[in-house]
Amino acid sequence: MKKFLFTLLVFACLTVSVCAKETVIYENDFSSSSLSDFTMRGTMQVSDGGVKAVGSGTSAYIAYEFPKQYQGMDYIVEVDYLGCNNMGGLLIGATSDSLTKEPSYFSGYTATTNNTGEKIYIAYFSQTGWGGSFAPGTNKIEDRDFHLSVRVYKGAMTFRATSLDGKTLFQEIRYEPGDHENDIYDTFTSTVGLRQYYADAGRFDNFKVTVLEDDELPKMTGTVTLGEHTFKASGITVNGAVASGNGAMLSEKALAGDYRVSFSVANKNISRLYFGMSDEKNGYAFELNEEEQCVTLYKISDGVFKILGERANIIREGFCDVTVDVHGGIVSVYYDNYFEGEDAFPKFEFYLDGTDGKFGLWLESGKVQNLNVGDSTVTLAEETYINTVSPGADPDVLYYEGTYYLYVYAGNDGENIFRVYTSPDLAHFTPRNIVFTWDSIAYNNVNGRTAWSPNVYYNESDGLFYLFFAAEQLGSDNSRRVYYASSDSPYGPFTHDGPLVAINPDVTEIDGHPFVGYDGKTYMSFSRYDEGGTIWFEEVTIKDGVVTAKPETATRVIYPDREWDNDGALRLCEGGFVWKHDGYYYLIYATGSYSRHYGEAVAVSKNPLGPYVKYDYNPILNWNYIIDGPGDALMIPSPDGEELYMVYHRHTVPDNGGTLRDVCVDLVKFVEDPDGGPDILTVRGPSSTPQKLPSNKYRYDVNRDGVENLADALMVLKNVNSSSDYSGYYDVDANGSIGMADVVAILERIK
Repeated sequence: MKKFLFTLLVFACLTVSVCAKETVIYENDFSSSSLSDFTMRGTMQVSDGGVKAVGSGTSAYIAYEFPKQYQGMDYIVEVDYLGCNNMGGLLIGATSDSLTKEPSYFSGYTATTNNTGEKIYIAYFSQTGWGGSFAPGTNKIEDRDFHLSVRVYKGAMTFRATSLDGKTLFQEIRYEPGDHENDIYDTFTSTVGLRQYYADAGRFDNFKVTVLEDDELPKMTGTVTLGEHTFKASGITVNGAVASGNGAMLSEKALAGDYRVSFSVANKNISRLYFGMSDEKNGYAFELNEEEQCVTLYKISDGVFKILGERANIIREGFCDVTVDVHGGIVSVYYDNYFEGEDAFPKFEFYLDGTDGKFGLWLESGKVQNLNVGDSTVTLAEETYINTVSPGADPDVLYYEGTYYLYVYAGNDGENIFRVYTSPDLAHFTPRNIVFTWDSIAYNNVNGRTAWSPNVYYNESDGLFYLFFAAEQLGSDNSRRVYYASSDSPYGPFTHDGPLVAINPDVTEIDGHPFVGYDGKTYMSFSRYDEGGTIWFEEVTIKDGVVTAKPETATRVIYPDREWDNDGALRLCEGGFVWKHDGYYYLIYATGSYSRHYGEAVAVSKNPLGPYVKYDYNPILNWNYIIDGPGDALMIPSPDGEELYMVYHRHTVPDNGGTLRDVCVDLVKFVEDPDGGPDILTVRGPSSTPQKLPSNKYRYDVNRDGVENLADALMVLKNVNSSSDYSGYYDVDANGSIGMADVVAILERIK
């Protein structure tokens, strides 16, 4: 038998987190000429140590059906593809109750190369044959020898193409059947195969199928004591206060109500904290995965693991603290991989039912010490908010003279396009006026119904507010451009004298967000459509209501070359926003399609035009089982400037395709990297539990003199009957208006 050229791939977290034992059920290096294990359409035969299509016409395939005892299981199928120069790849069987007849070619998907063998994409077969392609590849495969694999797990398909040694990733796609506009399938079958065009000179080698089953706690016949607690155990030993081994342990006594379990773990391979276990097959598990470098929270029902949330994280070899804290129906789970102590953000925080029960550990050569079990130590802040904070999509926030101005897409009716909301505290927003109304006569060069993605920028040099938005041109070329309008007020109306002017008239692009660099120059980010969806930066001049680009400075800074950039619908990076910190530029950007899971990633550079280096543990903001589509984010300080928050939108209802979206706000911070390098941007979200209000030490100290006294109440009173615009400085009770209630709030505070 030939030696396999490729071992089992390490699949990226957030797309394919695996809590499963793996059993190889079939492998074939095609050293024999027999293909009796397969069904065949057309002609494929063993040649030159592999299998290839041989004949005339279009293409041929061979299909392998799992033995009955493995049918219905999740699986991995993989193959080496050697010398490829045309179309071919893996087949994944699928079906749907809505099919009126079986497809005439193959029922399911193909992860295939293009007609030059240089790029890879996903396609599907319809009832009449070839149905169509999606998730197009953009990265060229320089070496025509590569490895293909597909993991079918928990109802999703994750496809990967890498070099034979696995060190170079060409493309990864995660896809859930049923959410593509032309998709006809909703479930996978237990049939896999290989397909190739006759014109392809390449061959397949080392075909392998591995089935996946969720891990089960072993039968625990022994007993160990760790700390003050006794556990049933198997494969675990305790030496002093340290537990280690290859096995599991489950407490004899159950915990109930509000409680806290914490310990330090030196992870090896996979480590898990079990909690709320009513028996060995029902409860919750928090997992650290060394290979995938991610953490995952599962709900276990009858031995089946369901993913509640997962995040990419560095998993350290040395000891790091792990904690689960149950309080008031909320579960907060921590893994302190940056050694922050009490300042660490939870990796997951949800309302969860059924948290009473036993707790335990799963170790694969790891170690655990310093086990502590007791009452919850989490206390909610006196004043909190819960996401979402406002309706609307494509949010942008401007903080100006004590007021947060939130601009959102208002559901364009052809005239009223963008609306502003105001807030004094970044948590309570009040709807205000439409800030941009379409003038079909003055702006007749652009299709107003296609306008979206408002970004508002205050230019200190001329005292004007600028609204940037994307819209389609009218005429033979109706592609999108970024346009602008201006106003002397953050409330608008934003207007432009005469026909709208595109910042880059000859470039298809959307978004458009300005930022001022450390060098004092003004730059803008744009989302363009070369190599998928990409982000470009360009220097601009903004003055006296006119925005002028310097196209010679235009630089592509981000393109979709990593696995989290591709969700099966779009290979996309967009919505670039830049935050300056400690001499670095932090670019946060959305990945994938807004209609699917979306997410926010970050890249860092010392220079405004790059090069930008993507964070290894993206996305930093990711979907979970109750929150979908978090993206299109920006960052802004709290009212007193002492905290930093991320503002983003998410789907109003999970799995609604993003037809309705709402605005969320979550705390972020920069964490010192223990391994050196730029600080790490972390997010306490996406949250769905009560969060403390953004810090505002000036809430009652309205005149900001450092003392809360009668002078502050008098200042608010003076503005109660003022005819001037609303100001968040004086809206002490955050109800969207300024009145005697705000004065009383201060008096109650100082009495």
